[in-house]
Amino acid sequence: MGSSPTGPTGLLETEGLDLDLTSAMGTIFFVHSGPLQPYAQAAVLQARVVNPQSQIVVLGDQSPSSIPRSVSRQIQYESLKHHSARAVDFSKIFRFEGNNSYEYELLNFQRWFYIREFCETNSLEGPFLLLDSDAYLYLSIHEVVPSLQSPMTVVDRVGPQFTFFINLDAVTQFTDFVTESFSSNSGFERLSNFVDEWVDNGLPHVSDMATLGSYAREHRLEDLGTADRLNFIFCENVGSSQGLAMSLLGKKVTVRGKRRFFTTKDGRKVLAGGIHLQGGNKALWPYFVDKSVRRAIRNFSRRNYRAERAHARRKAFGIGLRKISNRMRHAVPYFAYPSK
Repeated sequence: MGSSPTGPTGLLETEGLDLDLTSAMGTIFFVHSGPLQPYAQAAVLQARVVNPQSQIVVLGDQSPSSIPRSVSRQIQYESLKHHSARAVDFSKIFRFEGNNSYEYELLNFQRWFYIREFCETNSLEGPFLLLDSDAYLYLSIHEVVPSLQSPMTVVDRVGPQFTFFINLDAVTQFTDFVTESFSSNSGFERLSNFVDEWVDNGLPHVSDMATLGSYAREHRLEDLGTADRLNFIFCENVGSSQGLAMSLLGKKVTVRGKRRFFTTKDGRKVLAGGIHLQGGNKALWPYFVDKSVRRAIRNFSRRNYRAERAHARRKAFGIGLRKISNRMRHAVPYFAYPSK
């Protein structure tokens, strides 16, 4: 897969944390359990498109031979079990809540410990970016990091989908906070109190998002998801507004050359840092990645790619039908319905 240009540099502010720009290519991490499905392959390849010089590490539990060559040649694939000491230690104090599986909720926390151990083992200094497996990146690390005003970031107050760390110390401080939050009653009560405040906003139980949100508020982390940002905005969930304009498939994304833009409610165009296709919206990935990503996955398996495209079209068609139905239902006045 050929890499595309990341666009002109100098678009962003450089008045932020003290960082050697020559080291700002950084390392991008994915922590993924189970087979690397096409939506996740696309996320990895999309990260490579906009970060041709950054190291990309996928920490997983599959055989390296199971990774498609179109992906494996772009990344460093590492086994989770080889970097698991800190994650195993955390599992001993983990307190499970929620309706998702125990393993799912645990890994959402353990991923921070996996990347910390990998960085310590390999003497990596940063910067780092941890991406969800369904998060599609549109800006390079070196375009984002120089303007950051805190050593770690959050998206839309609680979102971990695009988490930047300036250095290893930022990772260490956050994982220490997570450990303290679960190892002490007072720490877990702090998380529970945060959930109580957010229960009407989609945080029904103590989760990785509640923990990140609590830490972000306490440490005043920079929020990359606020609609009033001038340089770039990152998406927490494609289906939620975040104060941005919406279109048929979620947040409105305008493509201009190699750049993608969100539109604010007042019509202002802002660089899109990345988009998160949460839940069933993962099926829409072909609509949100670079054409070189689609080509790479198609060339590996045309049959699988055709199936993915068909799934994406069905998903998009279903979304469109629901939106049309909702509009018609609200457009028809009450008196138009026949009485019984």
